[in-house]
Amino acid sequence: MFSAFSADEVQRREFWHGLCSHMTIDGGGAARPAAVGDTDALMSILKREGYIQVPDAFSELSTAPISQAVTTLAQRGIPLPFAFVYDELWLAFQGLAAFLTTVLGEDYRALPDFWVWYVQPNENAAGWGPHRDRVQPTLEPDNSPHTLTVWLPFTDATPLNGCMYVLPAHHDPRFMERRWDGDGNNVVLNPQDIRALPAAAGSLLAWNQAVLHWGSRGSRLGTAPRISAAFEFQRGDRAPFNNPLLDPGRMPTFTERLGLIGKQVLQYRHMYPLSDDVAAIATTLFDSFMPRPTVTLSMTL
Repeated sequence: MFSAFSADEVQRREFWHGLCSHMTIDGGGAARPAAVGDTDALMSILKREGYIQVPDAFSELSTAPISQAVTTLAQRGIPLPFAFVYDELWLAFQGLAAFLTTVLGEDYRALPDFWVWYVQPNENAAGWGPHRDRVQPTLEPDNSPHTLTVWLPFTDATPLNGCMYVLPAHHDPRFMERRWDGDGNNVVLNPQDIRALPAAAGSLLAWNQAVLHWGSRGSRLGTAPRISAAFEFQRGDRAPFNNPLLDPGRMPTFTERLGLIGKQVLQYRHMYPLSDDVAAIATTLFDSFMPRPTVTLSMTL
């Protein structure tokens, strides 16, 4: 499956351009601000519910090229985080600057934590199971978050192809008690409290990292895969929750992206089977290109 995917190839821009000629690397593009609406109102919802959902934040002009690229990687058997080798994924998250500034402050930072999903509409495919992104304290007393996960669907996410489900914060006894680890951490006591979050392509979903959430199982009744990506962010006035922190106003270089992608493949290996070949490639990229924690990367060209 990975016979055409080698450490030498992934280090060449030509390899990636050949796979997805419609995408750019170091292309000098500018982020289009997402249509997120009233950010103060979203912050109020986030404090109570633990998550927000905004339809039509991104146009098809932004989402279609990304979904096409992720589909190509999935068909080639290439680990999907490698989609972040392309500018377009970085630019999509840059377009959320106004929302992220409202939630996390002017000096917010991007964490080196991101992922990409391609969930087929069949019973053998599913998103990640019930979990909280972090079990250490990440909230102010009023539920203002220190960290935030942003999740973007590039195709329609439905109950038949693995849309997100969430236990709203105010329906979660453990959330209200500030207990996010230990036995029973991922248990829902009352299934009626669960909220499905079907989302059209181009929507914005975000949640604080104490909220219980998961991606559902696909179904053969679905008509298309769920393609999505997530990126994590934190306040700039808090100690790093992971290193190195990224300047969200600037974009990593091509080789820095390779190092960061290698890090994702290795740090999320508990979520997916990882072949020895792919683990070796990811380790090579991490060792060769991953910036040290003392370096603050930039995310723009």
